[in-house]
Formats: sequence, structure tokens, C-alpha cells
Amino acid sequence: MKLRDIAIRVAFASVVLGLPALAHAGADMPTIAYVPRTSPPPVPEGLNVTCANAPNFTALAKNCPIIRYEGMTTWVFSYKDNRWSMALVTYDQHNKVVRNVEQKGARYIVNAISSPKTRTVTISGQDARTITVPWSELGK
Repeated sequence: MKLRDIAIRVAFASVVLGLPALAHAGADMPTIAYVPRTSPPPVPEGLNVTCANAPNFTALAKNCPIIRYEGMTTWVFSYKDNRWSMALVTYDQHNKVVRNVEQKGARYIVNAISSPKTRTVTISGQDARTITVPWSELGK
């Protein structure tokens, strides 16, 4: 089993079992936390909180992965028109939107993994489709 597969299974188990937030080590890299789906900051118009329980999306997940980096928090939302894109909405410490970027190719977040080797966050969604975002697009 590949290390990536193990990380996905551990993160998925955390969501399913409702375990405390998982964070990857290292203060200088984005961390992934799992928070209740019902606790997002104000969601921009045209977007939904749609965190899937698994790549085959049989139900909504209880918790959603969020990305914390350089004092900012990024939520990954879906579009109300169901397009194959994710909206990465970054908030400051006062829950003010500082960035709202469409990433095409996947929808309905399932998991996120931060990689110090590639300095990216890979976000997986429905049907195991992924998008990869450089750390530089997540911070200040």
C-alpha cells in the first residue's frame, strides 16, 4: 500500500469516526483539519458546503476538510450549478473573504493532503478526481 493511500484512509477514518482534527506536522506548511460541515464562515453566493463521505458520494460527510495556512483558513465549496469545479474560498482571522478561486476538474470535496515534497495541497473529490494547488495560492 502506498503512503498516499494510507494517508487517505487515515483521514477518511477520521471523518467517518468523528475523530479530532488531523494536522500534518510543520508550522510552515498548510495543515488540514476536519471541522463540522455545519460550521463554515459566511458562504459566498452561488456556493454550497458539499463535503462527500467517500469518492462515490453516497452521503454528506459529518466533517469537512479545511486548509489552514499563514493565518488564513480555506474552505472548499461546491457550486450550486453542480459544475465540475471547486471554489477555494480563503478567509482571514475575522472570517472576511480574502480570496475566492475556482479550481476546475473535481467537485464535492472528500479529502485534502498537504505535501512538503511538492509544496502543494491535493484535494480529492467525487469519483476520486483531484485538483492540486500550490501552497503559494493558499497563504497571504
